Amino acid sequence: MDKEQVRSLTLAFLMIGSVMLGLFFLGVETDVSDQPPTITGEEPGDFLVGEVTSITVSVNDESLDDIYLEVSLNNAKLPDTYLDENGQYVVDITGLNTGTHSLSILARDYLNQETNWETEFTISYPEEGVTEIILDNFATTIEHGSDAILSGNLSHTSIETCEFVWSDSDIEQEQLNVPMDDDGLFSMVFSELNENLTITMEANCGENIFSKDKVTINYIVEKQQNDNENSTNEDNNTV
Repeated sequence: MDKEQVRSLTLAFLMIGSVMLGLFFLGVETDVSDQPPTITGEEPGDFLVGEVTSITVSVNDESLDDIYLEVSLNNAKLPDTYLDENGQYVVDITGLNTGTHSLSILARDYLNQETNWETEFTISYPEEGVTEIILDNFATTIEHGSDAILSGNLSHTSIETCEFVWSDSDIEQEQLNVPMDDDGLFSMVFSELNENLTITMEANCGENIFSKDKVTINYIVEKQQNDNENSTNEDNNTV
């Protein structure tokens, strides 16, 4: 091989090497310009049951088709987590109970560049108000042999959920339902009282958030003067 051929081959190798080196640096430059994915998502915070049914997460990247997506709800990975054509994924939260929950997202591109995003939110029941037994202004000092009235109304936002009972002894051991209408109004009569009477009433109300109230009514029976005189005469005759 003469010198001219050697020089030609050398130039050819140099040209090929230059092209390969350029392609290499071009590839490196492309990889460097490919940034990690970015994630944005809805953060609902605190809300009542039924107000929020899903959380939408958006991923942005140079190549969405190559994104690996991992979604964890309360530290449990969800299956079939794929981005739609707009780079979004919708997390269904309709099956969650009340309480505090966590949602975490991991997005990884073809260069194994990862981005993490997470949020916490709290689901609560709506307030149901307090339970209150409101008594009317009735007499509690009763003449011997007269009737005693017990009336008033039970107050709560959901009267239909209330358990309303009364007792003239230990209410934990013996109890009867208080008769009331749809508005919580009630009226009871204790006929011909001959001795003092104590009535205890207790109400428990609520569908998801429970509250209760308890009242005690003491009826004092006044002895009539004739009864006292008869009692005294009987005592004297006995003596």
